[in-house]
Amino acid sequence: MIGVWFMENPSRKGPIVPRGHTRVGTVVSDRNKKTVIVEWETLERFPKYQRSARSKSRLPAHNPDSIGAKLGDLVEIAECRKISKTKAWTVTRIIKKAEGKVVLEKKGGKALEEEAERLKKSEVKRDELPKAEKKEE
Repeated sequence: MIGVWFMENPSRKGPIVPRGHTRVGTVVSDRNKKTVIVEWETLERFPKYQRSARSKSRLPAHNPDSIGAKLGDLVEIAECRKISKTKAWTVTRIIKKAEGKVVLEKKGGKALEEEAERLKKSEVKRDELPKAEKKEE
């Protein structure tokens, strides 16, 4: 039941009570402390053209310590009062935990290319490491 769930550590503005819409989606980012990015896919049908279009939506949601959703988990999120500038949803439960190694599909772009170059520069190859000289006595 959605109206019964409360956050354990209420702020000065009171507890976070879910109300309104609910969605089911996958956690695609859990980098922030108490925030996860949840993504879900929709399929919209256009009967006039006998076609359908897929689209993805992403929302930041509050991730309480009591739930602790991780990357790749299938979660249910519910609408609540505004928590921050971008967060107005909270994770209410984990439907299915992620299994094994989670690999997310990344799309190309300038930012990803710059990130790949930065990682290549930061790597130190073992062949290039200076060899420790043995002390001769």
